[in-house]
Amino acid sequence: MTFAPHSGIVRSLALAGLALLFSGCIDSGSGGGGTTPTAQTGISISGTVSGTRIVAVNSSDQIIAEDDTAGGTPNAQGQFAWSLDNLPVGTDIRLFFITGGNVYPMFFGNPSSNVFAVNAPSSITLGHVTTAGTQATPQNPPTGVTPGPPNNTMPPAVTPTVTISSPTNNAMLPNGPVTVMFSTQNFTIGAVNKPHLHVYLDSDAIPHHFYAGSPGQVLYQGASAANVQWLSNSQILFNSLAVGTHQVRLVLANISDMELANAEATKTIIFSVVVQSGNQPSVTIMSPAQNASVPVGPVTVSFTTQFFTIGVPGQTHLHFYLDNDPVPYMFYNGAGINDDNGVLYNGVHTHFVHWKTGTSFDIFGLPSTAHQVRMILANTNHSELANPEATKTLNFSVSQPPSSDLQLQSVLPNLNFPVGMSLAPDGRVFFNERLTGRIRIINQQWQLVNSPFCQLTVQTSGEQGLLGLTLDPNFAGNKFVYVYYTAGNPLRNRVVRYTESSGACTQETVILDDIPASGNHNAGIIQFGPDGKLYIITGDAGNTANSQSLTSLAGKILRLNPDGSTPTDNPFVSNANANAKKVYALGIRNSYGFTFHQHTGHLWQTENGPGDSDEINRITSGGNYGWPTVRGIANNPNFRDPILAYTPTIAPTGIIAIPENSTVYPTAYRNNLLFVDFNGGKIRRVVLSGADLTQLGSSSIAYNGGNGNLLSLMLGADGFVYVSNTNAIFKVVPVP
Repeated sequence: MTFAPHSGIVRSLALAGLALLFSGCIDSGSGGGGTTPTAQTGISISGTVSGTRIVAVNSSDQIIAEDDTAGGTPNAQGQFAWSLDNLPVGTDIRLFFITGGNVYPMFFGNPSSNVFAVNAPSSITLGHVTTAGTQATPQNPPTGVTPGPPNNTMPPAVTPTVTISSPTNNAMLPNGPVTVMFSTQNFTIGAVNKPHLHVYLDSDAIPHHFYAGSPGQVLYQGASAANVQWLSNSQILFNSLAVGTHQVRLVLANISDMELANAEATKTIIFSVVVQSGNQPSVTIMSPAQNASVPVGPVTVSFTTQFFTIGVPGQTHLHFYLDNDPVPYMFYNGAGINDDNGVLYNGVHTHFVHWKTGTSFDIFGLPSTAHQVRMILANTNHSELANPEATKTLNFSVSQPPSSDLQLQSVLPNLNFPVGMSLAPDGRVFFNERLTGRIRIINQQWQLVNSPFCQLTVQTSGEQGLLGLTLDPNFAGNKFVYVYYTAGNPLRNRVVRYTESSGACTQETVILDDIPASGNHNAGIIQFGPDGKLYIITGDAGNTANSQSLTSLAGKILRLNPDGSTPTDNPFVSNANANAKKVYALGIRNSYGFTFHQHTGHLWQTENGPGDSDEINRITSGGNYGWPTVRGIANNPNFRDPILAYTPTIAPTGIIAIPENSTVYPTAYRNNLLFVDFNGGKIRRVVLSGADLTQLGSSSIAYNGGNGNLLSLMLGADGFVYVSNTNAIFKVVPVP
């Protein structure tokens, strides 16, 4: 793997159906959709309204039921009936009334709240629901419910939104008429005196008014617009734009001609009209939409090119830059291109971005913040094309994930790729900076010591670097620090030992040298076991045959005495080959984490698969874990199966066991495994079962991500788990 530089209440709920009978209006909202519960029992809530679309959302802001009164028949008072079915008992919901271009959350009670949970299956009558000001008010407040704290956020599922689909932002368009295509969600564009669309052209502060219905039209200061025409209910034609740069801004307006204030109700596009002078190579970003908010997890970016072919290395191709990183990712396509070689970073495969198709790639583990991708077409010499059409920039953001059992508290930011954290008996923490070759120390107050403990010369191409670190079990007495890193001249991985003296490294001693190295699959995690032996995980160094060969140190878990000699009880000690004597387990592809369970002493390991079958393995002496012959749960008696396998891959990294006497985590977490994944930035929980805790009880996500790719885990002196990402260390704490 290459790495680029609210309280929650857990309840046991019985689901019940909730049928809401309301009355609606003539003009209504549109759009919607969502998730409905599968269980159905009998709740109903009834009432009337003067016209609306009604939506119920759950605490995760998902639509769980909705109705639209458009086309309904009013009663004698001009009120319309509506209904929503299958809402849950005992869990918080909110109701929204969408009418006249506005969204009105229903509030009731004293103190007033818009959040409530129905206590039991029942029939509730709200009477007439009115919409005014900023909220909807029921004539009869619901009974048999428990109000919750008010929630004034607007769920995306009911937010009025306008989106421009064509042309793309910063497009270069031929001289002539320009059609702007758009769509709306949770908003219906109506005829005159109904909710509609304002259209601003260039610097003109006076809007064009775009109406649908019959007839569709565009008015400007009360008269038909001369140069802006209605083309369809989702298309606007600008028929006489001058050559040059132009801006079109679309804003949703309510029935009172007031523009909606939420950010999603406005979209702006900038484009240029040019005189055509031949077919210029161009790239166009298709998704995500410009300024989109996407959920945490892998982000797929798709694009198209015109008058340009993306080929294999050595041919014309695509460069793209992520955020502020000045180093381009290089995207290729053609015969033999796949997710291993379709995107290269510094010339090697990276797990941070994967080739997906000939016109798309996945970005993994982005933190919940704003991001930018800039694409530029490049020639065979990696020179980027200079014509404006050859460059496109996408801005988007990753949203905050739903809450979960655990959360991260930052304890030390602004670090440089911290890995291999290890706790000293005096409360200090040692760790590696993977790419700088520096070993650093954090003092007992969680402050970074200014002077590095040690400076090594390391190779950093691809997955190389300063990879693993551990302290001797008798560190208090001997001050030994062990490190795994990639060295050059010749290229190889090695384990060395230093002695700490006054916060600095002294007396380098080679423990194991000449471990095969490559641009990828160097592994490198090292730890001492409860038996006092040093365990070392090595990758296959890009050669799959290494993993099944006992004479190669690559693709193995090695077991050594602290001085580097071979323990006499190793499983292959009778083998004549010196390398084989050091092997504890084989059939390893590439691993970024292992841990010894404090209660059982068992060794648990995370394993990265090629494009499938990431694994969680219990490692046993002499065990063969199958790579490359088998992967995942193969049920082959010649190999040991993992207890968990993940397809598609998640790139698991650090792993740790929660002590059975932990007082800082919930009781249910004791003796569980926690491991992190690089691709999603999540913390995953494995509940072990069986008398000897070797079987899988269950697995779940304990932390939903949002802080980028997660790397190493360490149990701190305070009993909390600490985790690193590419630039910080966090404390893992339960959500109150």
